[in-house]
Amino acid sequence: MKSLQLLAFTSAAAFTILTAGAAAAQTARRDVEVRRDPALPEVERGSPAGIFGAKRQLTISSDAGFSISNTSVSGTSGSTTRLELRPALDYFVVDNLSVGGFVGVDYASSSGGHTTTFSIGPRVGYNLTFSERFSVWPKLGFSYTTTSVSEDLSPPGSGPTVTTNDSSSGLALNLFVPVMFHPVPHFFLGFGPALDQSLTGDPKSTIIAGRLTIGGWI
Repeated sequence: MKSLQLLAFTSAAAFTILTAGAAAAQTARRDVEVRRDPALPEVERGSPAGIFGAKRQLTISSDAGFSISNTSVSGTSGSTTRLELRPALDYFVVDNLSVGGFVGVDYASSSGGHTTTFSIGPRVGYNLTFSERFSVWPKLGFSYTTTSVSEDLSPPGSGPTVTTNDSSSGLALNLFVPVMFHPVPHFFLGFGPALDQSLTGDPKSTIIAGRLTIGGWI
């Protein structure tokens, strides 16, 4: 009888120790996971975003659409309605690193007149994948631009419209940081902030806007 009681006590004690040890180990593993340094998650290579940006991929896209932007020209600012069309080609020379170029036509209209800008230039980008369908693809470039401005000089209700036309050309810095959505392979949509900053010419302008991109790759 004593032997059975001793065996039962020993078994209960061993079970308690093992249970406590397992719980402590599980807690320790959770603590390690919580303290793990943040980093980009691993993404399945065969997913739509996982295969985007591989070496030798050629993308065809257009930063096109309708936007309302805040524009500052020579110290003055105002709201401008802008229509953009910027077809582009980009080639990934190595995984995630792209080089390319674009041409663009921008039409901006405000209460005082309208502006038409033609641009062409190179750019470089780097793709960062953080899920199976999303990535970030910042692109930085320079462009040569020619701008035509038509300004309404007549006061409202004053009779016939009096306009003046002017044109200028120069270099501009172009930055675009879209968050990319890859619903299926070979196709993407993106949206993000954009900056176009004049570097030469007069007057200089700064354009900050949200921009949409759509395209695919082969």
